[in-house]
Amino acid sequence: MSLDERIAASRGALEALCRELVRTPSENPPGDTTALAAKVEAFLTALPGMQVKRVVAKDNAVNLIGRLAFGGPGRRLLMNGHLDTFPAGDPAAWQRERFGGEVAQGRLYGRGSCDMKAGIAAALMTAKLLAESPGGLCGELVATFVSDEETGGKWGTQYLLANVPEARGDAMLSADAGSPAVVRFGEKGQLWVEVVARGKSNHGAHVHLGENAIVRLMRALEALRGLESLPVPIPDGVMRAMREAQPVSEAISGKGEFHTLSNVTVNVGTISGGIAVNIIPDSATARADVRFPPGLALADILAQIDTRLGGLPGVAWTVQSSHEPNVTDPSQEIVRLVVEHARAVTGGTVVANMRPGFSDSRFYRAAGIPSVVYGPAPNNMGGGDENVLLTDLHAVFAVHARVAAAYLAAR
Repeated sequence: MSLDERIAASRGALEALCRELVRTPSENPPGDTTALAAKVEAFLTALPGMQVKRVVAKDNAVNLIGRLAFGGPGRRLLMNGHLDTFPAGDPAAWQRERFGGEVAQGRLYGRGSCDMKAGIAAALMTAKLLAESPGGLCGELVATFVSDEETGGKWGTQYLLANVPEARGDAMLSADAGSPAVVRFGEKGQLWVEVVARGKSNHGAHVHLGENAIVRLMRALEALRGLESLPVPIPDGVMRAMREAQPVSEAISGKGEFHTLSNVTVNVGTISGGIAVNIIPDSATARADVRFPPGLALADILAQIDTRLGGLPGVAWTVQSSHEPNVTDPSQEIVRLVVEHARAVTGGTVVANMRPGFSDSRFYRAAGIPSVVYGPAPNNMGGGDENVLLTDLHAVFAVHARVAAAYLAAR
């Protein structure tokens, strides 16, 4: 059979595998991926020629590396997926069983179904197809399944890239949540910052005797939000791809996505201060999520914050988390291959664009590895009745299998 015929013949097994993965909880927190890793490991171990390594970065945070070598020297294609999911939350928020893997009306339900157990199933079935029919392939397929994406990646992808040589390669393909119509080649930079304002407490009737920390914090946050007006010199190739993608991508992700992707954004996520309505607060704290496009660097943003907040009385700020913008050039082979095969599989318009949120692909790009995210649509991701469309599951699997075979074809 041809590759496309074998892909079509595997659809039932793909759905069954995805249901089995959903039925195995791997919530993070607490971050225990032991049970799910055991099922993935058993699947990989059964494949002809597959070498499997288990890497436990900390207790119960199990990472797996499956390595499949073909008939000669060549390139190494990486496929990455995260085993952990968001917590399932209150059962009352679900109409379907949270870990039931129920299929109804063309959708597969359960926590992690779209983020990203459908993607794991697609990667596993891709490995199975290539392992069972390796003719005409060279180099290696390396599949990494990690334990710690939802809480930052320290014990997952970051750990593997830092400590396991075979976790690095020539290109990386991920099936994390996205859309079959949009190939994601980059992500904005991210900075989580905590702003603390100090004041002087007194009775609320005697404002002349105190300094209101909340008012000071409000001034600081307004200055921080001024970052949104910064000009951004986005590289020409990236901007061109974003503009071309806008009509298709915004139809999926919502009107305004282009503006969000092409500008600095500031989201004040938490704020606290004060003890009573008639007491002048002497402290107040806020945390903000700042995202910035390629063309700006983390150092640029930090310098701007220092300038804007440095002169404000009683205000101090600290960095909680950060990473640089990361982009794989849209003209890179791995991007072009995914777009080409996605168009062939879906029969529709497929575009390449930046990704609004971040994923483990940022760590690969930081390591100099061209990386693409191509996965199913995130339906109720993190909420009740999370689900994945079966048509998305089938399309993502078909594209990943075709791209892997094309990238590893003997030359």
